[in-house]
Amino acid sequence: MRSGRGIAVAAFGCAILTHDRALAQDVFLQGVFTGSLGVTDNVSSTPEPATPEARPRPEADGFGTVSPGLVFSIGTPRTEQTLSYTFAASFFFLHPEANSYSNTAVWSARFTTSPRTTLTLGATGVQGQTNTFQLEQAPGTTTLTSTAGGTTDFVQASVNEGFSWRISPVWSAGQAATFLVYNPLEDRPQRTYGAANTLSAQRIFQNDVGSLALSVGYTHFDNVPIVDDDPATEDTYTAQDQLLSTLVASWQHDFGHHFSSQLDLGGVLATDVTGEATSIARPAGLAALRYTHARGEGELAYSYTATPNVFLQQIQLSHQLTLRAAAPIRPAWHLSVEGSLGGQIAEPLDTNEEGELVTGPTTTAVLADVALVWSPVVVIPDFALALRYQHTNQRTESRVEGADDELLFRNAVLLSVSGAFPRRAQPGSRISMTQPFGSTGPAASVRDQPSVEPVEGSEPASAAGAAP
Repeated sequence: MRSGRGIAVAAFGCAILTHDRALAQDVFLQGVFTGSLGVTDNVSSTPEPATPEARPRPEADGFGTVSPGLVFSIGTPRTEQTLSYTFAASFFFLHPEANSYSNTAVWSARFTTSPRTTLTLGATGVQGQTNTFQLEQAPGTTTLTSTAGGTTDFVQASVNEGFSWRISPVWSAGQAATFLVYNPLEDRPQRTYGAANTLSAQRIFQNDVGSLALSVGYTHFDNVPIVDDDPATEDTYTAQDQLLSTLVASWQHDFGHHFSSQLDLGGVLATDVTGEATSIARPAGLAALRYTHARGEGELAYSYTATPNVFLQQIQLSHQLTLRAAAPIRPAWHLSVEGSLGGQIAEPLDTNEEGELVTGPTTTAVLADVALVWSPVVVIPDFALALRYQHTNQRTESRVEGADDELLFRNAVLLSVSGAFPRRAQPGSRISMTQPFGSTGPAASVRDQPSVEPVEGSEPASAAGAAP
C-alpha cells in the first residue's frame, strides 16, 4: 500500500515537473539592439525656403542612434501574448537641439475563445519626434506618408480589437475596431482622435479567397489652422469632424507556392459632419502582386484610398505605388538587400467658401529606403551589419494663390549594426505588405487560410517566433 502511494506521489511530482517544463517552453524573452552612425543634409526636416529670407535653410549634420529593446512572449494552448518595449535615442553632433528620445511599447494578444472563434486585442504607445520616426523603422517597413516638416515632439496611443468566426470550413466572418489619439507636445496642440470599425465576410476556394469588407471611421481634428491671404491678420483655428465609409470587395489568387495576387474594388464616401453635412464619393481599390519565399519576399502594389493623416491633420485621398522587397544577393557571402521605393499623390478633403466638401492642394511624396545587409553565419544570434540610404522628396501646393509650393528634401546615409538574443525560432517578415482597408478585410494569402475546422484545444502558433 505504501509502495503504491509512493508511486502515485512520484507520478504526481513528475507530472508537475513535466507541466512546468512544458509551460516554460512557451515563455520567450528576447533582447534586441540596433545602433547606427550616419549623416543627413536636413537635420530637422526643414522645408526649402521660397526666398532666402523666408525661413531657416536646411542644415547638414552627423548623427548617431541607439535603440535597445525587450520582447516578452507567452503562449498556452488557447492564448498567445507578446509585450515589447523599445527605447531609441537619436543625437546630432552639431545640432543638439534636434536630439530626440523615443519610447515605444506594444502589447498584442490572441485568445482562442472557442473551436470556431478567436479574439485579438492590442495596444500601442509611442513618444518621439517627427524628424526621426522614419529612421527608426526598418527599410522594408518604412511608412510612406506626407509630413508637415520641421521637428515636433509627440505622443501617440492606440488600442485595437478583433473578433473572427469560422462559420464553416470555407466561410468566415470578422469584426475589428481601433481607436487612436495623436497629441503634439506644443502650446496649441493639433490633436487627432480617430475611431473605426470594420465588418467582413470571407469565402475560401481551392486557390482563391473572396471577401467583402465594410469599414466606418470617425476622425476629429483639434486646432486646425485657417489659412487666409493676409499674413497681417491674426491666425484663427477651428475643429473638424469627418466620417469615412468604405465598402470593398477583394479577390486573391495564388500562383503556385510563391506568387499571389490581390485585386480590391469598391468605393469610399467621405462626410464632413462639423456643420451642415456634405459628402464626396470616390472609388477605392488595390492591385498587388506578391512573392514569398524562405530566402526573400517582395510586393508591388498600387492603391487608391482615403486615410487620415495625423501629421497634416487631413483626411487624404491618395494614389500610392510602392515596391518593397528583401532578397539575397550573394548567399555565399551572406549579403542581401532590402528596402522600399514608393510614390504618393495625395489630396486632402477641404471645405470651400460655400461649405461644400472638396479636395485641397495636392501633396506629392517620394520615398526611397534601401539597405545592403551582411548577416554572417550564426555566431551572434540574428546579427546584421547594414549600409543604408534614405531619400525623402515632398512637394505641397500652396493654399494661397500665387505663393510658391513648399518643398521638402532629405537624404540620410547610415551604417548600422543590430542583434538579438536568443535567436528567434522562426524569422519574421522583413517587409510590410499593403493592407489599406483594415486587417479584417482582404486576407494575406490563400495559403495561410486553414481548410478544415480547428480542433478544440489545438495549440496556436508559438509566440516564440514573434519578430521584435
